[in-house]
Amino acid sequence: MDLDDNREELISPQQLQLDLAFWIEGSYNRERRHSTIGCIRPIDCDQRFIATFTLTPVNP
Repeated sequence: MDLDDNREELISPQQLQLDLAFWIEGSYNRERRHSTIGCIRPIDCDQRFIATFTLTPVNP
């Protein structure tokens, strides 16, 4: 699906709702800062979590 701001065709209300939900869940919620996680973006929080709990191999 290509979301183009210069769309010339009319879309159905159902398609508009799907496009909007896709944008909110796919972009907006991942990029905006959340106060409950220290005012950082959720994607940064996820990356910090993964970095904290990534196992490194140990040579015996």
